[in-house]
Amino acid sequence: MLRFAFLFLALLALPVKAATVTNLYQTQVVLPDTDKQSEKQAQAQGLEQVLIKVSGQSAIANNEVIRKAMTNSRPYISQFGYGNLNGERTLELTFNGGQIRDLLTKANATLWNEQRPTILVWLVEESNREREILWDQSGNSLQPQMNLAADKRGLPVIMPIGDFDDVTALSIPDLWGGFVQPIAEASQRYNPDAVLVVRARKQADDNVNLSWQLFPQKPDQIVNSQKAPAEGRVSGTAAKATTDMMNKIADELAAKYAVQLGGASDGAFAIQVGNVKTTEDFFTLERMLTNLTSVASVNANRLQGDSVQFDVKLLSSEAAFRRELGQDSRISQKAIDIQDTIEFEDNIATGVIDPVAADIAKNNMLIKPIDPQASSEQSDQLPADPNAIDVSATIQPEQAQVEVYYWKS
Repeated sequence: MLRFAFLFLALLALPVKAATVTNLYQTQVVLPDTDKQSEKQAQAQGLEQVLIKVSGQSAIANNEVIRKAMTNSRPYISQFGYGNLNGERTLELTFNGGQIRDLLTKANATLWNEQRPTILVWLVEESNREREILWDQSGNSLQPQMNLAADKRGLPVIMPIGDFDDVTALSIPDLWGGFVQPIAEASQRYNPDAVLVVRARKQADDNVNLSWQLFPQKPDQIVNSQKAPAEGRVSGTAAKATTDMMNKIADELAAKYAVQLGGASDGAFAIQVGNVKTTEDFFTLERMLTNLTSVASVNANRLQGDSVQFDVKLLSSEAAFRRELGQDSRISQKAIDIQDTIEFEDNIATGVIDPVAADIAKNNMLIKPIDPQASSEQSDQLPADPNAIDVSATIQPEQAQVEVYYWKS
């Protein structure tokens, strides 16, 4: 396959920065006693918690298929044990990822994969008419409650460290007033995928009122965004208020990132991506495509100049795939004339292609460029050179439609 040619050409493929949630299929449920019925109820509760995390839907238990599965959750459990949480005995459960995914498919529910947006949380608290910004490691009692609520929904959250740069970049009035420009500028150093601003008011009865704004994009996109931030207000104990807030935020983000399952899959089709100039570009692009929830597999089958064609096998619809792809700023749909693509040899001469990759390719004949002047019949396949890579098994079906995209390297 063409991908193995790139393996020879790559000295180092840099990792894609992403937040990977590793505990989506694990949960811990308090056991009130040792009764068998209590343990069965805890298993059902654990299944619901995992389904909420994986689907991104806080109301997933309202689904008829899910309700039926919860009456017998044991088949979905791959591992269980007993533990302790704050002095209480707990049931620790790990669920089978494949079976959970099959269940969500049968339920026509959504799936939110392990790659999730990192959320930067700016938290300012008002107590006794005084306000302060809560930094990471500040020891405030509200922070661990918020982290616990975020963990239950599979949300990776971080808080600013509160060093000199943070203190001078953003003031309490900026946060309390929700001024977008300073919030966006102060957030850029953390490079999050979303920014959450929380204003907390402590009440005399130890309850708390939370009002929040969620900017579901990177900081450099916030100021010019045409979409207003999501907003909400919740109140109650610290545990209840933070849980309610994180449930609303998770549901909001899942509506953007989760993919609908159970609909008609469109099978396989092909996309062509231009401006893939180096081996690092190739591997970054391939990983990005493979990690999309709507994608079952990705196979590179053709190289021409700085364009790569991929066969994409889908788990969901093409519409869901395009929606996911459109959320990544590194790739955009753009008309590219294949005949106008710079030839491979020209790219080598001008240094457009990675010199190390070009040298290996020329000397070892690992990749054969397609002559743009060749006939249409010849241009549909790689040259039949004995030293060239045979990718005939990976060539797209004739009926597959090729969509053209542009990689922003």
